[in-house]
Amino acid sequence: MENSLLSPTSAASASAASEQLPPARPHGTGPAWWRPAPDNTPIPWWVHALLVAVLLALDGLLYYAMRLNPKNTVKLDAVWVVRNLALDGVTALLFYWNWLAVFPRTLSQGRVGRYFLEALVWAAVFSLLRITVSDMVYRVMNGSHPGLDSYNWGLWAGLLLGGLLTMGASSGVRITLDYLHGQRQRRELERQHLLTELGMLKTQINPHFLFNTLNNIYSLTSRKSDRAPEAVLRLAESMRYLLYDSSADAVTLSQELTHLRSFLDLQRLRLPAAEAATAIVLNVYGPVEAAPPVAPLLLLPLVENAFKHGDLAARPEAIRIELEVDGAELRFSVHNYVAAIADLPRQPGGLGLHNLRRRLELLYPERHALHVRTLPGEYAVELVLQLDGNEHVLRNSF
Repeated sequence: MENSLLSPTSAASASAASEQLPPARPHGTGPAWWRPAPDNTPIPWWVHALLVAVLLALDGLLYYAMRLNPKNTVKLDAVWVVRNLALDGVTALLFYWNWLAVFPRTLSQGRVGRYFLEALVWAAVFSLLRITVSDMVYRVMNGSHPGLDSYNWGLWAGLLLGGLLTMGASSGVRITLDYLHGQRQRRELERQHLLTELGMLKTQINPHFLFNTLNNIYSLTSRKSDRAPEAVLRLAESMRYLLYDSSADAVTLSQELTHLRSFLDLQRLRLPAAEAATAIVLNVYGPVEAAPPVAPLLLLPLVENAFKHGDLAARPEAIRIELEVDGAELRFSVHNYVAAIADLPRQPGGLGLHNLRRRLELLYPERHALHVRTLPGEYAVELVLQLDGNEHVLRNSF
């Protein structure tokens, strides 16, 4: 049993808006889990620092390994230092060349085969460049050079493998950064989608409330009741809350409770003055003022549902509402009697509780419970919320 809201077309539009499909991924842009970042994305500073640290660490390990060999006569002199720093520069050049030139036109476009082919070519060029730089350093600082005869095939293979590993490391870091960048983008898109959906659900509450309240005022005016002006005044107070206070992400529980009391006063105008106070009962327990903030307009749909389908002629109580605050836990229950008429026609709409459930799923995931109990002639619903920390769930969870 749920409230009606405007027309069924609103439900269709809400469903269509909440089921938008994500944009299609362009062909040839890598796996679904990896969306390349724009090519003009700057290289993070820590990548430069990490590259320098790794190159210097490899130089230290190389020197240590060579010193372990008693037959090795290599000394830590100026020639060795300059040569290795120059070779580190060549390695860094290959790293950045892969990052800025090779990777964007191959792997980021999904051209894996072309990337491996270019990597092999550039690794070979890198090997030749390393040998040339090493030879030049020896020639300038020593006046001699080892000559190409000293470079055997094993050394060439090692240099080629080193070039491939350098390009692989560059691509690996780039893919990782692109993946993290894509994840942040997806979370932001999801956040914007949820904010849009929540805004849509909230805006549907305003016409829902207005539609039902105008029906009540119409009933008073049709009977030429003297309480119709008071009903309009109460409506103005409620609309002020809906237009201004409820636009915030969260409100104090006392604000929500004040609006609920105004709504109940408005509904009591439908009953004889002598019976209104006892037929519609609101009991509040616990420190409401000290309660954490709550998302606006969460309680109203449950109360509206009771008035929509409840039997206001039931006595001594037609509707009983209880609100209890226990620390960060909020318990809100609504109990009403239903007219014992079989086979009541189903009224159109029913978006009140549907929207409430969806808002609870978005705002209080795994922190809420909505229990509905239907008995012959009676209907009861209880909402339990864990309020602590949930008023900013959309801001902090993405």
